[in-house]
Amino acid sequence: MRQTVLAFLLLSARGGIAALAVWAVCKLLRRAHAPSRLLCWLWLAVGLRFVLPWGIPLHLPRPQSAPVAAAADTVQELGELPLVPPIASAAAAAVSPLPWYARLTPWHAAAAVWAVGVAVLAVYSVVGYIRLKRRVALACKTPDGCYSGACVAVPFTLGVVCPRIYMPDHVQGAARQAVLLHEQTHIRRHDTLTKPLFYAVACLHWFNPLAWLAFRELSHDMEAACDEAAVRGCSLPERSAYCASLLQFASQGRAVPGSLSFGAGGVKARIVHLLHYRRLGAGALALCVAVVGLCATACMVRPQVDAAPEPQTEAAEIQTPEAAEIQTPETAAPASSPAPAVNAASTAVLPNLHDAANSPRFLCPVQYESVIRFMGNGHRGDDLRADAGTEIHAAADGVVVAAQEHYRWGNFVEIDHGTDADGLRWATLYAHMQSYTVQEGQTVHAGDVIGYVGSTGNATGNACHFEMYVGGVLLQPRYFTDYGADSGELTQEMADQILAEATDNLASSALHTVVANSTGISRGYSEDHPGLDITADKGMSVRAFASGTVREAGYDEEKGNYIVLNHSDSLESEYCHMQSLLFDVGQTVAAGQDIGYVGSTGNSTGPHLHFELRENGTPIDPSALIG
Repeated sequence: MRQTVLAFLLLSARGGIAALAVWAVCKLLRRAHAPSRLLCWLWLAVGLRFVLPWGIPLHLPRPQSAPVAAAADTVQELGELPLVPPIASAAAAAVSPLPWYARLTPWHAAAAVWAVGVAVLAVYSVVGYIRLKRRVALACKTPDGCYSGACVAVPFTLGVVCPRIYMPDHVQGAARQAVLLHEQTHIRRHDTLTKPLFYAVACLHWFNPLAWLAFRELSHDMEAACDEAAVRGCSLPERSAYCASLLQFASQGRAVPGSLSFGAGGVKARIVHLLHYRRLGAGALALCVAVVGLCATACMVRPQVDAAPEPQTEAAEIQTPEAAEIQTPETAAPASSPAPAVNAASTAVLPNLHDAANSPRFLCPVQYESVIRFMGNGHRGDDLRADAGTEIHAAADGVVVAAQEHYRWGNFVEIDHGTDADGLRWATLYAHMQSYTVQEGQTVHAGDVIGYVGSTGNATGNACHFEMYVGGVLLQPRYFTDYGADSGELTQEMADQILAEATDNLASSALHTVVANSTGISRGYSEDHPGLDITADKGMSVRAFASGTVREAGYDEEKGNYIVLNHSDSLESEYCHMQSLLFDVGQTVAAGQDIGYVGSTGNSTGPHLHFELRENGTPIDPSALIG
């Protein structure tokens, strides 16, 4: 929803810029006595800019300033987002969704306010149209094709598909002919369709005052264009009589909603325009047409900044576990942030807790100016100050397990760097980004750009908040990262203490590895019951036992909502009776990542999770592996 809202706001901003530019051009063209019909074409181009997310590409050189380039990339990325989210696959449709109230965000609230505004304006216009239609229902057709009667107070045109001209009985003679020509011009030029469509565009962008400016100016130029057609070839006295009719009907009240009213619009400006109106010569008219064509084309231009050059950094390899090795949940803890000089050679392998003196270090992910705050005293990481838009690099090779927005972290990225020789998983987290350039499940290498420094979330200035974990234990990044002079010296005593804590954390993970806040086991493993029934309150998180790929996900009458994960060629796990699922077939999950919520679907007597492990297709007792 966040991306959809931002993409729509960007679309509205582009339309607003076009409206301002056209408004200025129209001011100049009116001084040059350009035909109002040409100005209407300009405003129609603005209307298209408000609704079309694409346009004529215009390639621009990349800015030299890193913050400006980062901002341009962000705008370009938002412009490429779909305004309508993709439709879920058939397999995903079979999975019970998360309850609606659990998925609400401030972006949903913003979208709801927008929808209410659109609905109110739509109801107002429809009700006004219906009321006006009923008011003139008794009008009778006259020989000149108009509809007249005591119920018609002012001349106007009503209807979209089959428009009708309504004329008061007392308008006769030359004045009636002029007014009739005015309204017939509206119909001939399809203004009865164009104006409602433009009003609908303004309703969609009701929060943008420039959209209403464009609608007002289009309405004015429509009336002015029909005025020009009505007085073309008339003498000055005849023009004066026509202007008197305008003034007469303008003084009888404001324009009737839902119609093209003869006395609507800025009557004073229309009268002044008519008294000074003169037809242009061929040369001047051709010049005005060229200016209007050029401006209309400019409205449809979509600037595109050249992409950043690929980094030439040599990405060193990180020691990773064998493909068949099981990745356990303690690795799922978050991690974060950037560092100064990017030196890929310093991350040949993961840190070695058995040899603190020679342990390799992670890359410093950002070229920082200073360290605002180190980890400690309740602060979970290092805050590295840098200018907004400064590149943030991956501290080591790994897989992106999270790239999203958080109320506290702002835009953040979490990377899983794999397990070391002790089976402990290393992870880093980078928060408060201006924007990120990676997506969940993407493989990154040390030194790859993953985002840009910002101040999103709970931040007091531009900085990268950097966290690090091993085996679920929060670490002080300065002892494991190449901060240069700001690096801390890792002693063997500190490394042994961290290793002991991480190992104990791995061994004592117990049932909370799979179910958050578990209350115990209601039924153990046996030949007749090839799994564990883990009890917990309804709605508690169900976590992946180990990293893997979703092989099955759906609903079964016996299992309820269930997921099957492949962890290696020989090992798989199954989770049944869930309230809802968060992943679909083929997606990759990290160890300890939430995959659903405890429920009581299928053949179940109460909220619990039925958990199974199978090795080479044969059920095994999960108790020994999860605590």
